[in-house]
Amino acid sequence: MFKFGGKSLSEGKKAKQLAEKILSELKAGKQIAIVVSAIGNTTDTLIEYSNEACGGNVSRKDLDEILGMGERTSARLFTAALRAKGVNAKYLDPSDSDWPIITDENFGNANPIIDKCIPKIRGKLEQLFNENVVPVIPGFIGKTSRGEVTTLGRGGSDTTAFLVAKAISANEVVIVTDVAGILSADPKIVPDPKTISKIDVEKLANLCDFGAKFIHRKTLKFLDGSFKVRITSYKNSKLDEGGTIIQTMASKDYTSAENSALACITIVPEKSSDIWRIVPKVFRVAEKNKIQILMFSADADSLTLYVCDADAERAAKVLHSKLMAGKWTNCFFALAVKRGIKWTKLSGVEMENFHKEMEALRNCCEKLFGVLTVASNIHFFTEASI
Repeated sequence: MFKFGGKSLSEGKKAKQLAEKILSELKAGKQIAIVVSAIGNTTDTLIEYSNEACGGNVSRKDLDEILGMGERTSARLFTAALRAKGVNAKYLDPSDSDWPIITDENFGNANPIIDKCIPKIRGKLEQLFNENVVPVIPGFIGKTSRGEVTTLGRGGSDTTAFLVAKAISANEVVIVTDVAGILSADPKIVPDPKTISKIDVEKLANLCDFGAKFIHRKTLKFLDGSFKVRITSYKNSKLDEGGTIIQTMASKDYTSAENSALACITIVPEKSSDIWRIVPKVFRVAEKNKIQILMFSADADSLTLYVCDADAERAAKVLHSKLMAGKWTNCFFALAVKRGIKWTKLSGVEMENFHKEMEALRNCCEKLFGVLTVASNIHFFTEASI
């Protein structure tokens, strides 16, 4: 199945070219479902217009009705483009009595109710496939059990595509955009970034956390391994070739792991400006002496290294010796070692549902030693006696 991003549909000639490519896929005997985003920058334009028209007081519920029109219009336009090529296509719409994307009532960032969505999507699309109809589904849009239009938040069209793929047991979701795939850096900032041929979900989640806009991180939780995902450009002659393949799929919102035998070594510089001279030295010493640094944190006042408890004493002796020698003695002030630390790591593509772990830590917060966040991971350090 295919998901067409807004920029791939931003001009009529682009839509025409995509319709021709879909026709070629159909002639090759493929069964196709299509999810579309709003054309170009329609969503941003509607948000800006609505805020100006309503003096910034537009309700989320009203805004969802307005924003949904972007995808609904896009579905109608692309269906017309397909029909112009002789394709028997039909668009779905939330006004339909059997609209299949059912959500909660969290307007503006609604959550699909999976147990309701999957059978409804499967039933609706199987019916259309049996009639040799190509379904065109507006992404981003849901509907509550009371029939109110909702939107799925940024990246919602990808969520729609992944739900549809799961429901119809698709082999692959091809996300068609205006770039050749996932790039090694933002081409607006870095010249000549390379296209990454394969990437796993964890790496992709980390990039999403720090500003990369390939796929919204919220949608990653819908990748359960039942289908693969390809990100490619509308310019490719064949849409299901090239681009970037997303590999390892996420199966849980988050996972928890513990290691109860850690120690931390905190290094304090003579002056705040010295810390950034000490940091590279510390890592060179650690590498040379096979000291495994599991994590670290630093600011202008100190550098903290987290190591295995069994290595703490040797690491402290080696680092102290090297930092007290030669020119480094003018930069280094002192170090301290804390042993017996319990490490709890929470990892996942959506960190909104780890309430039980947080509640347990809250109940013993007087023994909480530290917290470190890195991309999609949260690390808690507590006294090992907990």
